[in-house]
Amino acid sequence: MKNIFFITLMISTLFFMQSCSTEDSTATTSSQTMTDSTGASVSLDGTYLIACAGSGSSYNKYEVVISGTTFTYKDEGFSDDTCATASFSVAYATTFTVGSATTTSGSDNSSKNDLAVTKIDHALQSLSMTPLSEALATGLNSVSFKGYTDWVNGTAKSIIGLYDNGTTNSTQVVGAVNYDIWYINGTSFQYGGGSVDTSSTYPTELDYSYVYTKQ
Repeated sequence: MKNIFFITLMISTLFFMQSCSTEDSTATTSSQTMTDSTGASVSLDGTYLIACAGSGSSYNKYEVVISGTTFTYKDEGFSDDTCATASFSVAYATTFTVGSATTTSGSDNSSKNDLAVTKIDHALQSLSMTPLSEALATGLNSVSFKGYTDWVNGTAKSIIGLYDNGTTNSTQVVGAVNYDIWYINGTSFQYGGGSVDTSSTYPTELDYSYVYTKQ
């Protein structure tokens, strides 16, 4: 999902320097459903995981948790191929709405067939980052990352609405809308990719760099 939510802006910075809404709610929200690759209606609730992926000195665990209308994403960075030595964690949460069924452009899979996907509207609720090593916390402080000079190893900070230099990013505030497409095939879950600006339109292809497995 090449958009404001997937934090590509900070990954290069982190290695160079080597949930849900914050509001509580007593209401419960029913599990949301969408149509999978077979045309069946399936519940979205669950945990979806990419256990450990990467190369060189950069590896990541990716986790998506869907509950009711809440979508929570976590990216944990590691310096080893077993994902044992953590460097950082980035997390965000949205509320989402399931939209209408559509198809991909047909250029995002080897068979060139259109795939049945579902349109999703996100509204950003929270975005935070946690340094998970003393070295990274020191590095973040040295460059005033996101405008902070008091990063602490193991302590999360909200970075919502902030550019790397600490100035205001009006595209990443609470309630900022993002458009996506989701695809479910058995236990596999994917979201949209491509170079489109998903703050204004839906992707037409899937991102095959991120294929999650439902746990």
